[in-house]
Amino acid sequence: MLSNSYLKFFSICLLSSVFSKLQAQESFELIGKLADPTLEGNTVLLSYSDGAKFRYDTTRVRNGAFLMKGTVQQTAKVFLYVDNSKEQTVLTKKKGQNIRFYLSPGITRIEGTGLENAKISGSQTQREYEKLSADLAQVGWTQPSSKSDTLIDRRNQVYMKFMQQYPNSLVSHDLMDELANPNFFSLHSTQMQKVAEGFPQSWKKSKAGLKVAGLIADAQELGVGKTSIDFTMNDIDGKPVKLSDYRGKFVLLDFWASWCLPCRAENPNVLKAYAQFRDKNFTVVAVSLDKESAKKEWLAAVKKDGLPWSQLSELKGWDSAVAKAYKIKSIPANYLIDPQGKIVGVGLRGENLIKQLEKTLK
Repeated sequence: MLSNSYLKFFSICLLSSVFSKLQAQESFELIGKLADPTLEGNTVLLSYSDGAKFRYDTTRVRNGAFLMKGTVQQTAKVFLYVDNSKEQTVLTKKKGQNIRFYLSPGITRIEGTGLENAKISGSQTQREYEKLSADLAQVGWTQPSSKSDTLIDRRNQVYMKFMQQYPNSLVSHDLMDELANPNFFSLHSTQMQKVAEGFPQSWKKSKAGLKVAGLIADAQELGVGKTSIDFTMNDIDGKPVKLSDYRGKFVLLDFWASWCLPCRAENPNVLKAYAQFRDKNFTVVAVSLDKESAKKEWLAAVKKDGLPWSQLSELKGWDSAVAKAYKIKSIPANYLIDPQGKIVGVGLRGENLIKQLEKTLK
């Protein structure tokens, strides 16, 4: 039986834990004033993370104003939406207006004719975000503008300059998370390493920081311009196939598995790329991370998805030596390899794969 002193100690610890969690939450007020009379009575939606879970809150515009209250653990990027009137929907072809901004504990004010042209007064983080938005507008990056490769490059340069200027800003950390994909880091590993080195230690030890450190390390070993790793693996009929057998062609080395729903969803995009470029010295070599116990499912998935290219597997799941050599931590994943065996793209999915092939196979 537990002693009274132990029960007392346990109760104090439990109460302290609950209190600390409650203490971590801080209240906010979002005060809005919208002068457009057509917005009167319309629904306002706020969505945000309070640090523990994703939340939604709604209210209505009344007498040209709205008020929302809640709690957050820290400053967070939020989404705010207001319905358009039927007349405005017909006029603008938009059902509503929306903005994203940084909401902090305390009072944030939004004032304007409509939501998308409103002035937001709040935290230092929001002012930094507005500085970034102004810098992006100067290079022509506005929503919903055309996203040409030149414009995307300009945006990325603005992002990297901002992150170096504001390494402690939550805005910079969110930008880093936005850019954290294998292909971008394989192209800009040196620049991104320099940017990441300026970030605070607390970020470097976070999940996001560790992910970026991994992307930089992988890019330095298997990024764009590096030589692909040759291997031999049995195909679907048990015949050994070497990656180097495909030298002289552009090859998409595609890692997937029958049980991977995102992989199966991506297969139609790979099929589209294969159909469009197979007559331009391009092919696909797929490596499945299925296990021996799931061989039937692998074969069935290949047949169901109609995948006509070479299908390889060690049937060892995540213990695949080739997957480990290529630093595969999640799937789908791929490498685009040129006829000389050099890596020219990493992690290309959807339209990004098509765009990269269009540039590469001119």
